Formats: sequence, structure tokens, C-alpha cells
Amino acid sequence: MLPQQIGRGCLRLRLLPITSVGNPRWFSNDQNYVKVEQDSEMENVAIVTMQKKPVNSLCSDHLQELATAFEGLAGNKKYKAAILTSGLPGIFSAGLDLLSMYGRTYDEIYAFWSSFQKAWITLYGNPLITVAGINGNSPAGGCLLALSCDHRVMAEGKYGIGLNETKVGIVAPIWMKNTMQNVIGFRETDRALQEGKMFTPPQAKEIGLVDVVAPMDQIIPSCREFIKDYLKLPYGPRSLTKQMMRQDTINQLQSKLHQDADFTANFLTQDVFQNALEKYVQALAKKSK
Repeated sequence: MLPQQIGRGCLRLRLLPITSVGNPRWFSNDQNYVKVEQDSEMENVAIVTMQKKPVNSLCSDHLQELATAFEGLAGNKKYKAAILTSGLPGIFSAGLDLLSMYGRTYDEIYAFWSSFQKAWITLYGNPLITVAGINGNSPAGGCLLALSCDHRVMAEGKYGIGLNETKVGIVAPIWMKNTMQNVIGFRETDRALQEGKMFTPPQAKEIGLVDVVAPMDQIIPSCREFIKDYLKLPYGPRSLTKQMMRQDTINQLQSKLHQDADFTANFLTQDVFQNALEKYVQALAKKSK
């Protein structure tokens, strides 16, 4: 959500190798916020369902569970593809958890942002065929999760998707900007980010932000159709090509993980941001009553 700061020294998160083999013990469905199941119709496809009530806000635990799920799937030879969706009606993900940033210390925000970085790297660089089944609203971090997949299917209806950070007084970081730009191009990203625009499903399809708009009950079937086509491709060459296409974007963040988290934690603990966030949280609380 913030401009990148470039400097010396950094922490590093290792990208999963294309041929990684993990321990399947993770696949126990004992997570609180993320459920992983084999698809009922395709045995080599996993359904990753976000289920953090009420709106799938992305707190540290939720982000860590997403990273664990996609790390585990990438290391499990059984699975070739994953569908990321929501178990909550009308909402894919409301984005980053505001209460993970409001009234928090530098260390707390630094740890939270580091979880966000890792979840994005794990999903964006994942060798699996990844499809977002966007079954509801998807602002900010929710939009980023969808953009990080290979293909996006969004439900028809009065839903919105976009990186709307400027509307709440903050700025998308370069790696978030690049993820969107890699999908819809510079001009559309320039306008979308400056305006903090939320797109309707038809608008999102028109600019390529989503690939398919479908009735709610056809979201998962449409995801399967894309996966079926991609499964016809040789898995190794396809996944290596995906890594080649995305590596520069990932490297840009990996080369300055500490600087990005440090700048974010310093920025978000400033009184001016905390005061603005307090008003936004209060407004949301009144709206929910």
C-alpha cells in the first residue's frame, strides 16, 4: 500500500522451485481461516476456500494460512491446479485487515506486512495453475490475490473489484502496482490507482482485470474449464514459463523486503495515518449497525 524504499540489506524469502516436493502433512484442513479440499470433479485440482468471517479480511494468521496452503500444494505432486475462492456469500476478500494496522506498534505492523509479502510471493510465484473464483466484492488486497492468479472468473451482480487504496488515504506499493500493470497495462493501471477505482464485473472484463464474468453458480465450473485447457499443456514448460514471466516482479520485492516492511511500519504508525484510519474504522462500524 505504500511506495517502495530502496536501500542496502534485506531479508529474503525463497521462491518455491518448480520441482519442489513438500510434506503432505500440512493437508489436514485444520486451519481456521483457509480450507483446502480436493475438487469434487477433478482429482488433481484443489479448492482453496477463504472463510474468515465476516468479510475475509486479511490478518497475519489468514495471510500465513494462505502462504502455507499454496506452499503445500506446490510441494504435493498430486495437484496441478488450485482454485482460490471464498466461502462467504457476496465477498471474495475485503483486503487487508484494518485492525491489524490501527493502534498497532511498529513491530506488530512490520510482522503483519511481512506476512502480506510472503503470501503474495507464494501465490504469485506458484508453479500450479491458479484460478481466482471471485464470488463477490474484491477491493484492495482481495483484488491483489485475484490478480496474482493465472485466470480470474468473477460473479455477475453488484460487486466491485479494484485497488482502491487512494480512497482511504494510502498508496499501493510498487509490487502491488506491478502486479496490476502486468495484467491490464500501464495506462489502465495509472488511471485505476490514481482514482482508487472499483470496477463492476463488466468494466473489469472490458479492461482485462478479470477474464470471465459468469452467474454465481457457474464460477467454479468456469474455473474448471480454464484449468482443463491448461492441463493439456506440458506442466514443466508451462510452469517454467510462468516463473520466467513473473520473476522480475518478484525479485523487485525480494531485493528489498526489509526496506518495504520498515517503510510501511514507519508510515502506518504516524499520527496522521492513524487518525485517518480511526475515522475510517468508525465509519465502517456505523455502517455495519
